[in-house]
Amino acid sequence: MSDRGLDGGASIARRIDISAVRAQHGEQEVRDLAAAALDGRFVNAHVLPAWVGLARELLDGSDTLVGAPIGFPGGGHVTAVKVAEAQALLRDGAQELDVVINVGWLRSGRDAAVRAELEAVRAVVPATVPLKAILEVSLLSGEQIATGARLAVEAGADYVKTGTGWTGVPVTLEDVRTIRAAIGDRASIKASGGLRDLDTVLRLRAEGVERFGIGVEPAKAILAEERARLEAAA
Repeated sequence: MSDRGLDGGASIARRIDISAVRAQHGEQEVRDLAAAALDGRFVNAHVLPAWVGLARELLDGSDTLVGAPIGFPGGGHVTAVKVAEAQALLRDGAQELDVVINVGWLRSGRDAAVRAELEAVRAVVPATVPLKAILEVSLLSGEQIATGARLAVEAGADYVKTGTGWTGVPVTLEDVRTIRAAIGDRASIKASGGLRDLDTVLRLRAEGVERFGIGVEPAKAILAEERARLEAAA
């Protein structure tokens, strides 16, 4: 399958993390996720922590990485649990990690605690493993989004991610612009939540978003839309 696409010559699939991270997702959904990842050559397949070992087996030898979340989906776990979860996921073979910040702490102005927790997680995650800090922007004011993004970068996160996708509120251009203004080029941005069509993804890409978190079926539809446009333009 060609890597040719609309994003500077590379298929948008190489910027999409597909996922099966809902509570009801079981073995069949993980197997379907892996099959979709292999077929579409998506850059990453995210599963809930208990399924990392299986996902790694299914994707072994491919160019799709296995990702998993820490403190998902609420972020209110005690720090020691998040640290232990990160270590367990690494042992099971996770190649990228997304950690949900303590949203309640951020909303309460406990900035030092937010930073310290992320630093504790970063301390056990090797520099070779990308760490994405999830803000859950739909629950935050613009000022809180900017503060959370800065704290994440200060703590060593490689990406600032907009949300878990669990709130049902789509990510907006304003959210992305707020994050970019706060962090400059010190970290990358991952957008997640309500991404359902190629035009939305391309608009966010134009704002500097490097990665996209999208469910399996919408991701497949977006990739099919890209292929159709390329064929029409050929």
